[in-house]
Amino acid sequence: MKYTLSLFIFAFAFSAATLSAQSEIQIRVVGGPLVDEANAVIPLSNSTYVVGSTSSHADGTVRGYIIHYDADFQFAWSMLTPFGSPVEQAVDAWDNVPSGSSGDLTVLSQRLGENDAYNIVLHTIKNLGNSGAIVETTEVMHPLNQDPVSAVNWQGSRWAIGNVEGDGWLLDIDAPSSVQGASYLTWGHPVISEHVESASVYGDTLFVAGSTEIDGVLQSTVWAWGPDGSPIWARISPDTGTFGENVANDITSGPDGLVLMYTYEREDLPLGHRVMHLEVENGTPGAPVDASSDDFMEGCNIAWADNQLVSLSHVDFETGTESDMFLTWLGTYGGYISSGILGTNFADEPRDLKVDDQGRIWVLGVTHGFLNGSSSICVYRLDSIDVIPNISSVSPGLGIKNDPIFLNSVGVSSPSFHKNDLTLFPNPCSSSSSVSISHVEQDFGGLEDMVWSVYTLDGQLHKEGYSDVIDCAGLAVGAYVVLITSATQVSRLPLQIIH
Repeated sequence: MKYTLSLFIFAFAFSAATLSAQSEIQIRVVGGPLVDEANAVIPLSNSTYVVGSTSSHADGTVRGYIIHYDADFQFAWSMLTPFGSPVEQAVDAWDNVPSGSSGDLTVLSQRLGENDAYNIVLHTIKNLGNSGAIVETTEVMHPLNQDPVSAVNWQGSRWAIGNVEGDGWLLDIDAPSSVQGASYLTWGHPVISEHVESASVYGDTLFVAGSTEIDGVLQSTVWAWGPDGSPIWARISPDTGTFGENVANDITSGPDGLVLMYTYEREDLPLGHRVMHLEVENGTPGAPVDASSDDFMEGCNIAWADNQLVSLSHVDFETGTESDMFLTWLGTYGGYISSGILGTNFADEPRDLKVDDQGRIWVLGVTHGFLNGSSSICVYRLDSIDVIPNISSVSPGLGIKNDPIFLNSVGVSSPSFHKNDLTLFPNPCSSSSSVSISHVEQDFGGLEDMVWSVYTLDGQLHKEGYSDVIDCAGLAVGAYVVLITSATQVSRLPLQIIH
């Protein structure tokens, strides 16, 4: 059985300035016993959604995972996309739905369909206060694999943007005939591969950023469509002075124009990233501005905060600690102002960056090992861009949530392994007793191939052994995770010590 941790806040009494910073920087970590991946954060006026995927339901599938936080940034509810596919992940979402709809959010998802191709799925979700409900689902069937990337509002409609077999595509999801007939607007060279990474709308113009493969080398690319839906320009490799590959990460449009973030190869250094202004009318590039140190700094996202820029990157300083998320405050033209590290003592990877109508900065990522020793979703909220200089990996207020939606879940690594075939008994138990692992010989091929390890919920190894009995001596009262492995299979089981 899986147990819920109460939401709590870490406070550090170092100084008045530090305490103030803690109230302005908060983090929420949420997930289950296996792998939870984040894709997009959608901050609204009175709530926040996170969309991604999870294997923590432990039925041998990957399902879309939607999390809702209330106006106070407290966990409100979560839900999974329905059964019916071995693989589905939520990619992005539209926060505006047509008038008369019973939903509050439309999720852009990707599902492995019965046609043996990856299809777009649209889930319209209603917020019921303490839970969410899917009120409508539409699957766009197409014989080619569809890879959705971004959900935008353009020309008064909602558009899905992504990749299909080496080309880019657009789909107006508010046009019933387009959805029913999978009528995409596609673009790309017949013998050259294009790949989409992100999209942004400025006024009536749609900008899409990605890469084009030329002579086997990826080059960052931006495409633009005008108010009438026609392409108006494309700009391949705006920075002609780069060494090797350079790939667009994100594009943002705001009060001071169009800005591209791209990651590029450096001849004697690890990957770095730059930012560059482009003319809205024709894509003419400005001078590139390097936003990296000499360390590994892969770009992720960029956004306008008033008339300033804020960027998110994946950094590894090679200091013996794991990789982190790096938030940088840039001036209007990309000049460095300040920065800070968002991360834990585990490996953290960035996924999304948004600035809401109140000027608050939302950073979404994945942290490996913080909750149950698994991969979990982490969400940061900074009250303003001025908070960035105060960021450190230990200062934010911290809330951890073992998501109750995964109650009674156990981990599996193979679809043929049934979740009830392996159990711990008795469970809960006392620290003066032992726990038996049942069905070991049937599922793991004998004791000689099996090893168990007992972890605390923060991922610390407590004890391990090589038999079908776990001696609980020395285990304090609380919740643990038992990892059982063989040469071919892995399972995680919850264990509770009650006295």
